[in-house]
Amino acid sequence: MDEEEVHIAVGKNFRKEKANILWAAANFPRATITLVNVHWPSKWMPFMGGKVLYKFADEKEKEMHRGRETESMIRMLSQYKGICDTREVRAHYLTHDDILDGLVNLVKKLKIKRIVIGSRNLSKQAVLRKCCQVLVVLNGKYVSTSNDHLKHTGSSGCGRSSELLASIHELSDESDGYTTPLSDFYVSFQEDETMDEDGVIQMDSAAQLATEAEHSIEESNAYEEEVENKSEEDADQSDEIQSSRNITGEAAKLMEEMEKLQRKLKDLQDESHNHEENILSPRKMIDLLRERTLSKKRYPDLQIPDHIVQFSMAHIGKATNNFYSQNLIGEGGYGPVYKGKLGGKAVAIKLLRPHGKPHGRQGFPEFQQEVVVLGRIEHPHIVRLIGVCQESCVLVYEHLPNGTLMDGIAKGLPWRDRVRILAEQRSALAHLHSSRPHAIIHADLKLTNILLDTGNVSRLGDFGTARIVQMKPLEEDTICRRTNPMGTMGYMDPVFFMTGELTTESDVYAFGVVILQVLTGLLDLNIVEQVQEAIKMDAVHGLLDASAGSWPEVQAKQLLRIGLKCCSLERKQRPTITADADWRSLDILQTMRTASKSRKWSNGS
Repeated sequence: MDEEEVHIAVGKNFRKEKANILWAAANFPRATITLVNVHWPSKWMPFMGGKVLYKFADEKEKEMHRGRETESMIRMLSQYKGICDTREVRAHYLTHDDILDGLVNLVKKLKIKRIVIGSRNLSKQAVLRKCCQVLVVLNGKYVSTSNDHLKHTGSSGCGRSSELLASIHELSDESDGYTTPLSDFYVSFQEDETMDEDGVIQMDSAAQLATEAEHSIEESNAYEEEVENKSEEDADQSDEIQSSRNITGEAAKLMEEMEKLQRKLKDLQDESHNHEENILSPRKMIDLLRERTLSKKRYPDLQIPDHIVQFSMAHIGKATNNFYSQNLIGEGGYGPVYKGKLGGKAVAIKLLRPHGKPHGRQGFPEFQQEVVVLGRIEHPHIVRLIGVCQESCVLVYEHLPNGTLMDGIAKGLPWRDRVRILAEQRSALAHLHSSRPHAIIHADLKLTNILLDTGNVSRLGDFGTARIVQMKPLEEDTICRRTNPMGTMGYMDPVFFMTGELTTESDVYAFGVVILQVLTGLLDLNIVEQVQEAIKMDAVHGLLDASAGSWPEVQAKQLLRIGLKCCSLERKQRPTITADADWRSLDILQTMRTASKSRKWSNGS
């Protein structure tokens, strides 16, 4: 038997592949051992303790992830080569999204005559058996030998298609490897490419490699999975749901930890600032206080629209009874909100910089954002900005006494009011998204940012994270602005969180979450999965919030489906907020709400 060279197909199961390599070394003592690996690129990327579909990441993240995968594979092959330290061992790999196609390409290009394979399913493939002798060895134990290749010529049957074979180029002398397209990338490395004394390529221990394989289940058994399960659509959908759950849960924890660290840093900065003031001389202290009272030195000039009143800090202090604790009506992430009276009217006063502390979380940029956005829009369901105090970054709004939509749901807000509020907020978002020449993206739509007046009529508030986007003719479907991820976990568009690309579809995602919460009363981060499961099990009746009264179940179920569609990870699948045809189920519920109310009044008269 010719023992010039024996090839071994290896995967990521270290224990199994080690046994097969040692078997080949023992049974072909004079042959050169060559390892071949078809690297199957993962469809998922690690993210926030979970996984996210590879296609949702931006190009830079994709490139970095593929680089890490390649480095890991090189370390793996280096480890395998070290098993037979007294023998000449070579290694080749090919990156391909089809294991069988990739292996056939390697067999053809490397002119492989004999290959050891540790997979029954792969060894049964006729296209491979026609190309070379196939030795089936499972966990170091010989099983069988296939000599089907003797029935065929050396060139027949060795390629799945002429196009696939043509994608492999000639051997490159400079790189000592084959140059191929990105989708079929081949690399070869020899002994001098392993780790040098400086550790250019680190060799992991067998235990580490085994652990890595266990943590990458879908890839460690890639050979078997590729042949046994050609269609993975259902599995991908399940993984997508699990990935979304992992993303939202882990990201929320991370966001909470970040906020704790930021608060701790702010406190340390305050302590340092106060310490510096205490050691200043009286003269320098007077100069510092004088500088702080000059608003023009503290903030750049901001053009305030004529219809927005400018108040002094003295007015604000008087209106809130010097920020009396009983006037505190809210405590948001960007500062406290006080109830006050200005000009005989009840107002809500928001301090973007906490009073008396110079290092508040939200400063002039966010203050400016609210003034610019709310100063240019007017809508019955968007909160009205009455005035500002520039010197302390204070915003004065109309006072809405019934609190937030979250408060209303907790108090058992009737379903008729809930449906009306959803229609009102869809109208508000449509107004923002269709604004010309600049569309406005709210970027932080949630229950606590929807406020209710005495009649439970809703207003959308908190525009500190809103962004104005330049609209281009004939490109209305591609409104996008790249910015740092912001907003609230659970409502934040996962695609925006991954890529930083803020679009109107990001508001649609958040609105979808609001729809699900309003109909079910659930506030869990995995609400999307709960609603999906309820619809699948035909258990919508038990999911609808009973405190809202008797829902029209058929129409409510249809609206839940719209909410789920809003929360799709594919932006193109989400409904457009301005397209009436996409919101028929909401319109029908609105009509039913009005009709049922009219009947109730008629019966009571």
